[in-house]
Amino acid sequence: MEIRLFKKDEAPMYMEAIDQIWKKGHILSRDRALLDFMFYNNPMHEKYIGKDNYGAIGVWEDGKIIGLGGLMLYEFNVNGKTELASNVTNIIVLEEYRKSMAGLLIFGKPFELYPIFCSFGIALSKLAMRISPPTITQDYVMQPIHKLMRMIGIFNKKKTAEVLLNGNEYYLRNYNIVQKVSQFGEKIVNRDLDENKWNTFYYTHIAPKTISVSRNYEFLNWRYLNHPTFEYLVYTVQDQLGNYEGLFVARVERIVNDTAKNLRIVEFISKNQDASIALANKIVEIGTEEDVLFADFYCTTDMFNFGLESVGFKKEFTSEDDQFVLPSRFLPIDLSVVNLNAVISFYGKSVRKLNLLENNIYFTKGDSDQDRPN
Repeated sequence: MEIRLFKKDEAPMYMEAIDQIWKKGHILSRDRALLDFMFYNNPMHEKYIGKDNYGAIGVWEDGKIIGLGGLMLYEFNVNGKTELASNVTNIIVLEEYRKSMAGLLIFGKPFELYPIFCSFGIALSKLAMRISPPTITQDYVMQPIHKLMRMIGIFNKKKTAEVLLNGNEYYLRNYNIVQKVSQFGEKIVNRDLDENKWNTFYYTHIAPKTISVSRNYEFLNWRYLNHPTFEYLVYTVQDQLGNYEGLFVARVERIVNDTAKNLRIVEFISKNQDASIALANKIVEIGTEEDVLFADFYCTTDMFNFGLESVGFKKEFTSEDDQFVLPSRFLPIDLSVVNLNAVISFYGKSVRKLNLLENNIYFTKGDSDQDRPN
């Protein structure tokens, strides 16, 4: 059994394997530009994986591909200290080889090749990830998150119910329509994103108090500004001196055979209350202009959500009595799949200094491969 990275010139072979082993007609088996974006153009790719290799792991048995997984590496921030993180996506092994440990070999390959501190996975599924309960040892911490927090803001309750909920507004009975609110202080919100100014703000005010994939300019430029398919709206907020105080990233999504729209927020970061409200007011303005049904934001922490809550976003609250509020998949509308799950693991002696109880682990739908075309 051979396990190794695919070479760059083997990308067509990887695409064919995705089609045959993962899912027939999967977007990554059809869209080379998207595949390159995820598994070759990633900012950390050249430094670690190299120009000649592709960010994909394969397992061969007697010359036959029996398993595969995509690999993305990230600069990872731990309260201002830089580490390396990995995300292995779409791991799958042919059914007849699943007792061979090939899946574990794929997952473990990045640790053999690179100095990984954090590995993570995010998935939208009907069931929570099939993983063990939280695990802590001297040099290892594994934290499953069975449901990422989802903030929902309703722009048109009646139409949302008609289009997505078979006309039943009962599911939205406790949601009011979002609206702009007054704010203190003069703030400038626009689509300006300067590399030096943003990095100064991020590394000074955000990185020291968060644990996350680094939200530096290099990441934002790759993940959002240069996405090959989606057009993301990247807005920053500045004070009167031009200093950055936060940012949001969102995209307008056309759904239900292009008959309706929603707004998917994938980043929301702010330095203070006033900046948070200024950003949220801009979201209300954009959503109203675009005539969206609703907006949502998946995130592991609520530390920056003050503005969203102020304009009327509410945390999705599901239970035995309220099994869902709104769908998250729209092609087709699927009311059975709404929970975005995650598992985050930390490795090495540095984990002894981690404090994971401060509500500062920041992962969103923009991490991993969850916000992409289908």
